[in-house]
Amino acid sequence: MSEATSSQTDLPTSFPEKVTEGGSLDAGADSGSDLRQLSLDAIFDALKNARRRRTLQYLGASDGSVKLGELAERIAADENGKSIAEITYAERKRVYVALYQCHLPKLDDIGLVSYDESRGIVTLRESAAQLRPYLEGPPSTDHWYRHYTAIVGVGALALGGSWLFALSAGGVQLVLLGVLMAVAVCATAHARNVSSR
Repeated sequence: MSEATSSQTDLPTSFPEKVTEGGSLDAGADSGSDLRQLSLDAIFDALKNARRRRTLQYLGASDGSVKLGELAERIAADENGKSIAEITYAERKRVYVALYQCHLPKLDDIGLVSYDESRGIVTLRESAAQLRPYLEGPPSTDHWYRHYTAIVGVGALALGGSWLFALSAGGVQLVLLGVLMAVAVCATAHARNVSSR
């Protein structure tokens, strides 16, 4: 077995689709179906550009077909951090031209979208479902809000208890110092967890 073949078959089993010997994702394509096998190079080529990723995300979120003008407005608004009403003609045109001349023909050639250039209609193909895990990202498993809620609850109980039992000023300060220390420990643990990713 050659090195190229062994490196393709040694891929992690956590991939969403099976990698075939030819280095493509097996989407279970039927001959009459819109699904087709996409090579890994084609997938990476499609995902390496932010406008192509935004195009696929927007088409995935909207059901059916989208007009090129609407797509360009949405992507221009996202890129510039503005609402659609706030984008300028130049910002919209810059995205429109790039989509029209480069990105949509490439996505059509790869087989992810159907682009009717004469009508200006873009439709997401079924084969684009293979990219959904890469466009959505992993689900968050962090539940830090629970830790912070518990700390706030303990602090509220401690403060309420100090008022109820009329602790001296020194006792209240000790309770608040304990809560502050607990918050500091949780914040440090959270910062380490986030920075280790």
